[in-house]
Amino acid sequence: MSDMERPLADEETERRIKETFPVDVAPEEFAARDGYGWLDFPFARYRYRDPELDAWIQATKEILQNPARLRECQAKYLTPAERQLIARWRDDDNEALDD
Repeated sequence: MSDMERPLADEETERRIKETFPVDVAPEEFAARDGYGWLDFPFARYRYRDPELDAWIQATKEILQNPARLRECQAKYLTPAERQLIARWRDDDNEALDD
């Protein structure tokens, strides 16, 4: 979807996203630390008035939609113990889906 095809988020949504997401942290680090739980990143369906926020949201989406890129970010920003916890969480989640 091109930038102009994405609907403009309302001002309240944009304000809440700025309060919720650590946009002062690189998208790569955010995705590494918090991205393993996102099956979808619906915030990327919208455009934002703040160009830095819009770029951050789109960059985060690109990382989350690319498992290899997400693993690269995790390798860069997470300790081996943190990566092991994520792997365990993912394995537990996959087992639940198999039941």
